[in-house]
Amino acid sequence: MKTYIKKRFGGKLDGSKNIDFLKILRWQLFIKPRSTPTAVQALEIVDHTSQLVKKEDFICWLSHASFLIQLGGKRILIDPVFGNIPFYKRQIPSPYGPKALGRIDYLLISHTHYDHLDTPSIRQLEALHPQVIVPLQMQHTIRKAAPSLSIHELDWYANYHDNDLSITLVPAKHWGRRGIFDKNRALWGGFILEYRGFTIYFAGDSAVGPHFKEIGERYDIDIALMPIGAYKPEFIMKHNHLNPQEAYDAFKQLGAKKMIPMHYGTFKLSDEPLDEPLQWMQQIAALHTNEILFIKPGEIISVPIA
Repeated sequence: MKTYIKKRFGGKLDGSKNIDFLKILRWQLFIKPRSTPTAVQALEIVDHTSQLVKKEDFICWLSHASFLIQLGGKRILIDPVFGNIPFYKRQIPSPYGPKALGRIDYLLISHTHYDHLDTPSIRQLEALHPQVIVPLQMQHTIRKAAPSLSIHELDWYANYHDNDLSITLVPAKHWGRRGIFDKNRALWGGFILEYRGFTIYFAGDSAVGPHFKEIGERYDIDIALMPIGAYKPEFIMKHNHLNPQEAYDAFKQLGAKKMIPMHYGTFKLSDEPLDEPLQWMQQIAALHTNEILFIKPGEIISVPIA
């Protein structure tokens, strides 16, 4: 896998290669704030349970990087995390549990970090028998959690087709690890979802990189789901995450029509106050009207957006 990553973008998308893990340890033990600042603007959760069965296509943000998307009548669940994860408790509850979501046709996982690949959540979804689509070399982890699921692994820019629905894995500047000795054993990425000329881009986790421009040149993106949180301290996080301004700049490089922010307000993964990413993003949105769409955890919006 390391050789593979070096061949793609000259290794520029391996977010781990610029990280000094001794500095991370020092940050966690001695520098990281001991107390979690109280969020001034806590996320409001809405209950749209009755709309989860609607026939029209929609996007539902489940908090953090989790989405339920209905496209072409197919229900696609991305990076579900229903509870706490190792070392981090949820700051807000998940708006819906697995039973409330109903039928799931496809389960997409972007990378192996615990706030995106949550094996207890996958285990709860096994009874729904979704088709699982993941980056290369991830199926072993999924199969340990849910042995009966059908799993499809994708390379960057490889795709899976279901009639008019296409699901493509696209590059991200990040990395993966679940244990001490498995760094970058599995690929990572974002996803492009296409249905009859309508395109959604899910960025996953990513830092600034050349891939955003390349993805934008390949796809006409209607909605970009962009991560905006977990960016402090900068000397660690800048290699793997975007701050709100960087996320907006990447959105412009993509040439997408609308941006929906995500990856904030759910887990206290980094040093910035829990509500800072949203407040910063709202300041940017005030300068760029009609480009950025904020949705609340549990909220359902119809697509395409009029």
